Amino acid sequence: MSKKEKPIRRFLPELPPMTALPCIEFSGNREVVIEGSKGVLEYSPDCIRVNTCCMVISVSGRELNLRCISDTALIIDGFITAAEFSV
Repeated sequence: MSKKEKPIRRFLPELPPMTALPCIEFSGNREVVIEGSKGVLEYSPDCIRVNTCCMVISVSGRELNLRCISDTALIIDGFITAAEFSV
């Protein structure tokens, strides 16, 4: 390495392992799949709040339904107007 070339150093915040982070997949504004859920905190036709390992995900909209739910994943469908992530 010559004197002019300096190594690039990047400082990134400490993040949890990628397997611990939830995976969220939207299909337009009609469906959202959340993998890595720990449970449902609130369930109504207007708002569904889901607990994950590192955040709470709030999905707002109209006529929201939990179409499918398992130990670690769920599917929300309806007319989604907003998603909020609280740490």
